[in-house]
Amino acid sequence: MAISSKTVHKILLLLRPHLQEEKERKGYLIRALGIRTDVLNLVWNQPVNIFIPNMVQELVRFGEIEPGKPSLCALLEVIREDVGVNVQSDIDELLLQVNKELKTPESNFSWKGVQTLKGHSELVRSVAISPSGQILASSSNDQTIKLWNLPTGKLLYTLAGHSSMVTSVAFSPDGKTLASASNLAVGDGNIKLWDVETGTLQQTLDKGLLNLRVSCVTFSPDGNTLASGNIDATIKLWQLNSGKLQNTLKGHGWDVNSVAFSRNGKILVSGGLDGAIKIWNWRTGELLHTLNRPSPSDIIGSLVSWFDSSVGVIWSVAISPDGQIIASGGSEQPIMLWNSDRGKLVRTLTEHSGKVYSVTFSPNGKLLASGGDDNTLRIWNYQTGELLQTLEHLSPVYCVTFSPDGQTLVSGSVDSTIKVWRIHDS
Repeated sequence: MAISSKTVHKILLLLRPHLQEEKERKGYLIRALGIRTDVLNLVWNQPVNIFIPNMVQELVRFGEIEPGKPSLCALLEVIREDVGVNVQSDIDELLLQVNKELKTPESNFSWKGVQTLKGHSELVRSVAISPSGQILASSSNDQTIKLWNLPTGKLLYTLAGHSSMVTSVAFSPDGKTLASASNLAVGDGNIKLWDVETGTLQQTLDKGLLNLRVSCVTFSPDGNTLASGNIDATIKLWQLNSGKLQNTLKGHGWDVNSVAFSRNGKILVSGGLDGAIKIWNWRTGELLHTLNRPSPSDIIGSLVSWFDSSVGVIWSVAISPDGQIIASGGSEQPIMLWNSDRGKLVRTLTEHSGKVYSVTFSPNGKLLASGGDDNTLRIWNYQTGELLQTLEHLSPVYCVTFSPDGQTLVSGSVDSTIKVWRIHDS
């Protein structure tokens, strides 16, 4: 289920006069969705040209308000009641198009490579796309971060400030800040915050004489907290307003390789070198579930269990947009899908022939993408377990991410290239 960028543009032009003010935006959405409007992750005071595309993406993710009635169509119908006959006819055409696109099975679409971005000189470790869908960030073993114009592939900035490989990049929810993490920093901190518009360094967290690896960073949905996964087996939560450490979550036995917040901000999921997947109430620090391993009662137990190599390493975790499913990829097992509430294994996806380095859900919650050691990027209907498409790289695929509108997929490889894939009606 997806909306084409062409249709999003039509919606923008049609709705722009009616959604200029925050009061109008909330009013129409409450009329369309009722109290369920609260679950939408919207910044109400954004400029209208940013707000409407983001709103469309959120409504597509939200799905149907009742069987057969997409929430996006419900909004269009509410606005239709307040406009003239000429605009009503335009909305009627748009309703037909939106219904057609939302009801088209994912299997009717295919992904095609449209660009290969070259600029890094070593393995590309992390890729992230800004909330606007316009800027791509990439990080590499070559110690740099690059910001690209995603639609054109033009290199905007090369950010140099880390003194070792840059392990992770993540955009803040408002798209203004980029966080990055590195392997080692001497006399400096290895978590840095950058101004996206200018490419300048804003802040460095956790400065010290020697800071060891931070493997991953991600922002909370409200943008106030940054979570980092660290070599000392901890997850650190940073208060961004002050730049100070807010809390430290302990429970893994070794490096924390991946962290992800649920879209509603209720849980944080982590995966580590110890093979464990942990679900946290990060606000209270409570460990809710341990998946893929017994849950030792202390750190010593975690360390002991780590020497059992049968479950391997967890390289990547992701949470579906509805918060119900956790995906994990690792070294010794297939992709595993877990129920987040009960912590039970739901399904395994087995077609990769080696390690799985990265997993990510599409914004509409219908697809899962994975990158692996077998030089492939794979697209799945994770709800059925069907492998929809296999895309080829020349080297192992280390990182993958979807654009906010779900129409673009970006993957980074060991061969230092970044590939941009776009969805087409097959």
